[in-house]
Amino acid sequence: MNGHSNSRYYILYQFIVLLLITFLFLSPAALARKDDTKATGAIDAKTFEVLTKAQELTETGQYNEAIQTLDSIKNSDKLNGYAKSQMLNFYAFIYASQEKYKDAIGAYKKIIAEPEAPDGLKLTAKYTLAQLYFQIEDYKSVISFMEAWLKEIPKPTATAHIMLAQAYFQSSAYNPALTNLLKAMEIEKADGKPIKENWLRMKVAIYFEKKDNKNTLLTYKELLQHFPKLVYLKQIAGLYGELNNERKRLTAYDAIYLHGGLEKESEILNLAYMYLGQEIPYKAGKIIETGMRQGLIKSSPKNVETLANAWAQANEHKKAIPSLEKAATLSDKGILYARLAGVHFDAGDFKQAAAAAKKADEKGGLKRKDSNLMLMGMALFNIKRFEDALQAFRRAKQSKKSFSDARKWENYTLREIERLKALEASKFQLAEKTKETLEADDNNTEAIGGNLLKDQMQSTQPQKSTETK
Repeated sequence: MNGHSNSRYYILYQFIVLLLITFLFLSPAALARKDDTKATGAIDAKTFEVLTKAQELTETGQYNEAIQTLDSIKNSDKLNGYAKSQMLNFYAFIYASQEKYKDAIGAYKKIIAEPEAPDGLKLTAKYTLAQLYFQIEDYKSVISFMEAWLKEIPKPTATAHIMLAQAYFQSSAYNPALTNLLKAMEIEKADGKPIKENWLRMKVAIYFEKKDNKNTLLTYKELLQHFPKLVYLKQIAGLYGELNNERKRLTAYDAIYLHGGLEKESEILNLAYMYLGQEIPYKAGKIIETGMRQGLIKSSPKNVETLANAWAQANEHKKAIPSLEKAATLSDKGILYARLAGVHFDAGDFKQAAAAAKKADEKGGLKRKDSNLMLMGMALFNIKRFEDALQAFRRAKQSKKSFSDARKWENYTLREIERLKALEASKFQLAEKTKETLEADDNNTEAIGGNLLKDQMQSTQPQKSTETK
C-alpha cells in the first residue's frame, strides 16, 4: 500500500510521544507514591536513586550508561514487584529509544507478567507492545495485543483502530480491516476532525483487494473531492475501464488531458484511440495534431497514419490527404498509399486515387493486394480509362476473396466498352448518312433554289375562267 511507510513513521511518532508521557508520569515524585493498590510499599532509597540517575542519563541521550545504571539493581533482592515494574518500564523505554525493539518487547512483556505491576502500566505496556510489533511487522502479535487493549478501555482511540486496521490489512484479513478503519473514521468525525487522506487511501486499498470495484471507485471519488489530485482522477478513469464504462472513462481521461495531466506519448495516443473507439474521430485528430505540434507525439509513420485515419473518418479529407502522403513516403510498404487511394476515392478525386493505388501496387507489402486492385480499377473506370481498369479487375480476379466482385466489374467494364464502341459506330453511321443526304441531287442548293423559283412563278400566273359568257 502506498501510504504504508508513512503510516509506520506516524505510528512510531505516536509511540515515542506515549513513552514520553509515561516517562513523565513516572517522575521520581510519582515513583515514591503509594496510591496504587498493587504497590506493596515505597521504593527504597537506593532504587529510587538509581531510577532517578537512569532518567537523567536517558534525557541526555546516554542510553548505554542508563542501561548500566539499571543493571546495577536488576538482580537485587530488595526490589518489590512495584519497583521492579517501574525499572522494567525504564528498560523498555531506553531500548525503544535505541530502536532495539525486541529488547523493548521483552521488557514490556515482563511488566505484564509482574503481578504487582500497576494496572495502568500493564495497559500501557499492551498498547506499546502492539506498536513495537508493528515496527517489526509481526502483525499477528499487533492484532493480539491491540484487541486485548481495546477490551480494557472504555473509550477507544482512532489511532488504535487505524493500527489494527493496518495489521489486519497486512494479514489479508480485509473485512476486519475495513471494520476498524470505519470505526476510526467515525471517531474522528465525532470529534469534528477533518478526514485524513491516508485513511481514505487505505479504504481504497481494502476495497481493491476485496475486488469491490464499485466501492473502490466511490472512495476514489471521495478522495478526489477532498484532495483534488490528478493521480486520483487517473485511478477513476482506470476503474471506469474495469467496469466497462468506456464513455465515462473517456470523460475522465479528457479531464486529465485538459488539466495537463497527460504528458507521455502513450497516454495522449491512448486518449485519441478512445475517441476513435467512441466514433469521435475529429477530437482524436485534434489531440494527435496538437501533440505533434507540441513535440509530445513523434511524427512516425504509424502516428501520422493514425492521424490521417482520424481525419478521414471525420471526413476532413483536406487534412487527411497530406498526413497520409507524408506517412506513405516514410513507409517501406505500400499499405499507406493504398489507404491514401481510399481517401482520394472517398473525396471523389478518382485520378489521384488511381495514382495512389498504383504506387501502393508497385511498393507492395499489402495484406490485401486484391482490394487495392479493385479500388484502382474502380478509380480508373470513373476517369474512363476502361482498358486500364479492365486489367486491374482481371488481376484482382486472381484472388478468391475478390473473384466474384472483380468478375462483375470486369463484365460491367466490357459492356461499357462495347456500349461506347456501339455508340461511336452509331455516331459514325449517322454522320455518313447525313453526308450522303446532303450530297444527294434533290438536296443540293441549286436544285432546291430552282424548285422554289418554279413554284413561285406557277403561283403568280392568271387562271383560266371556266364560266360561260
